[in-house]
Amino acid sequence: MSSPAKTERPQLKAAPGGSRFSGLLVIAKKDLAEMLNSPMAYVLYVIFLLVTGYFFAQPLFVVNQANLAQFMDLVPLILVFLTPAVTMRLFAEELKTGTFEILVSLPLKTYEIVIGKYLAGLGVISLALLLTGIYPLILEFLGEPDWGAVIGAYLGNCFLVAALAAIGVFASSLTKNQVIAYLVAWAVGFAFFLAGKVIVFVPYPLSEIVNFLGFDAHVENIARGVLDSRDILYFVSLAGFFLTLPLLRFERRLRGSFVAARRNS
Repeated sequence: MSSPAKTERPQLKAAPGGSRFSGLLVIAKKDLAEMLNSPMAYVLYVIFLLVTGYFFAQPLFVVNQANLAQFMDLVPLILVFLTPAVTMRLFAEELKTGTFEILVSLPLKTYEIVIGKYLAGLGVISLALLLTGIYPLILEFLGEPDWGAVIGAYLGNCFLVAALAAIGVFASSLTKNQVIAYLVAWAVGFAFFLAGKVIVFVPYPLSEIVNFLGFDAHVENIARGVLDSRDILYFVSLAGFFLTLPLLRFERRLRGSFVAARRNS
């Protein structure tokens, strides 16, 4: 009696002469170029700069104060709404148009596809955050900004964006519908955002757990210049967890497709 056939996905060879991460970088560059060539990206940039610009300029004209406090307090909430709008198409569009099947037939590892798309989304959102760097430069002419606090606040928001982008990639991998992908990513991101806001209503010791799960405490620590390994580990773990989910999902899907193909052959 012959032994049962193995159900492993065919091993794909790396591109000749390519580095270990060449496939990952190819996907990242391709998706980044596609997003930056889309009018949607610039519409989002304009909306983001208008909203953040309003909260930056308001203290200047209303209370005659030159600071970034109000702007920085609201950036995390704005990012919770903005990030899903960038990441919702990463996989949903590929699944809807059927190009995902072509993508996985290329000599690429699944993790290269997932992380490459994650880096592309992260790049688009980080550029939006970078554009707001004009605000502290304006303050330099109007007052004396605390550059240590400014850098800390931007660093905290960069870690936040890394986590939100991973949540967005996970949501986009679940569906062909970009609207559903947006809503799932927004709901999950907003839950983590809200967790840090409701700890006063949560009894001890549950409040300690809720506080740790929420974005607030970790972003605030980094913004104060406290680079605690627990805060960094929190964001790295959160991003890693939400990137692992689509990786496992696609691996299972590809394994199932290969088994079906072997059975029909």
